[in-house]
Amino acid sequence: MISLHLSSHSLMHVLLSFLLLCSGVVMGYYADVDYEVPSRVVQLTDATFDTIVMDPTKDVFVLYCVTWSRHCRSAVKLWADLSISQFKRPTADTFVAALIDAEAFPETAKRMGVKSYPTMLFYTRLEKATPLEYNGQGLLPLLDSFVFQNS
Repeated sequence: MISLHLSSHSLMHVLLSFLLLCSGVVMGYYADVDYEVPSRVVQLTDATFDTIVMDPTKDVFVLYCVTWSRHCRSAVKLWADLSISQFKRPTADTFVAALIDAEAFPETAKRMGVKSYPTMLFYTRLEKATPLEYNGQGLLPLLDSFVFQNS
């Protein structure tokens, strides 16, 4: 049997180091799982979806996502950038960047025909019934261009 002789100071140091390591790992894990939507991105629910998305005066770009997807977490960050970028443009009063958590609101995602995540659908003022799906690279200049070309 191995016997360790640690002073109370050393034992306290080891214990604190262990606790800090564990808390960092746990906090890092939860930071990966959860995401926060920036203030310019409108969070949709089953109750608010039709009112916001089907507004005939707005072009609404909706990101359908789920919290467990790494690709969705990246898309949420891109959506934040898009919302800020579009806010600086002349069309800011007619453009809405919106997000719906399809895990929390599966009925809306199903009703809109969404089967994979992330899905980006652009509901223009002219065509609400048939939204345009964005399938390009997740780069802000390309999203900005897609919005410009279809607004």
